[in-house]
Amino acid sequence: MSKNSYSSKRKCHCGEFANHFTSTTLFNPGRRFYKCPKPQDTSCGDWEWSDDPISDRALVVINNLRSQLDAANVKISTLKSSLDNVNIKRDKLKEKLIAVKI
Repeated sequence: MSKNSYSSKRKCHCGEFANHFTSTTLFNPGRRFYKCPKPQDTSCGDWEWSDDPISDRALVVINNLRSQLDAANVKISTLKSSLDNVNIKRDKLKEKLIAVKI
């Protein structure tokens, strides 16, 4: 998986401007690379990293941080859902209270 950037000025083997991507894989998180912009069946096959490899230690740290971020996002989602449920219950109780006062 990767994210695409169209700011590349490097040409691939077929003469087209290569797309510049950012890797989102576990083994190469954040690494940039160039790739032929054509679909796979007509591509010239040009593909090249545009930066240096990430050290093993940095890779472990990045992936641990990514896991922590994913866990935090799940927790946030769960808490938002719980808050929505509490707000619904609160609104129902307000309606009952108003009905009792009348």
